[in-house]
Amino acid sequence: MKAHILSGVLVLPAILLASALAIGTAMTQDSQSPSLPTVQQVMDRYVVALGGRDAILKHNSMTIREKLEVSDKVKLDRVVYFKDGKSHEEIVLPDGGRYESGYDGKVAWEENPGTGPTLIQGDEAKSKARDADMHYPARVLDYFSSLAVVDIAPFEGHTCYHLKGTNAWGKINEQFYDVTTGLLAGYRFNSAWRGGAGDESAVFTDYRDFGGWKIPTRIEHKEPKRTLTEVVDSVTFDDVADTVVSLPDAVKALVKKEHGSGA
Repeated sequence: MKAHILSGVLVLPAILLASALAIGTAMTQDSQSPSLPTVQQVMDRYVVALGGRDAILKHNSMTIREKLEVSDKVKLDRVVYFKDGKSHEEIVLPDGGRYESGYDGKVAWEENPGTGPTLIQGDEAKSKARDADMHYPARVLDYFSSLAVVDIAPFEGHTCYHLKGTNAWGKINEQFYDVTTGLLAGYRFNSAWRGGAGDESAVFTDYRDFGGWKIPTRIEHKEPKRTLTEVVDSVTFDDVADTVVSLPDAVKALVKKEHGSGA
């Protein structure tokens, strides 16, 4: 089971998120339509709508507790810890078992009670590293090689600036930012490259203020045959110990076995 945070927050996933002020020429639009903002303007407006860069970057750790609903049939308790670009996710399964996954700054991993620990490799590991970045909303463009505002389009009941681009590991991603509020309404992408169901979307709603930072408290991950919904119960800051985002012993042993060194 994989769930991602906005994408980084959430998840949340899973939830979802140099700075947005440092945009390369690949992020600009030379022939920008006068009716459309630049990528930089959309990103700046988004950060302001969330509460500002200072509010987003103020804390170095965060804990998100939520319910993960699978097509309205199963509700699972999920908690995700973030600290210094690292993360640790725990989901309590219906039989009482525990699914865990994380990223310790170098190693991406997951541990399923039925199959044991697994190391996540390649582009999926890069995605995991992005999702571990709790400050992602303030530096979205760090994770893209190109991005453009292509038009104004409807998305899940919102009128949005429609952005389309290629992320840093070569995957196409579309983003939709509400033209009225500036907030991210959702993503659209194809997940087949990581074993997903294909064309998917993530819809972010019910933004609430947590210490000056607005975070979506309902995230719907819409797949062709099911919907996974994250409903956030609480968000707390600066409460994660280093040990919480360190590699579990079983994963350390696997790293040593596969790479011949400790993690």
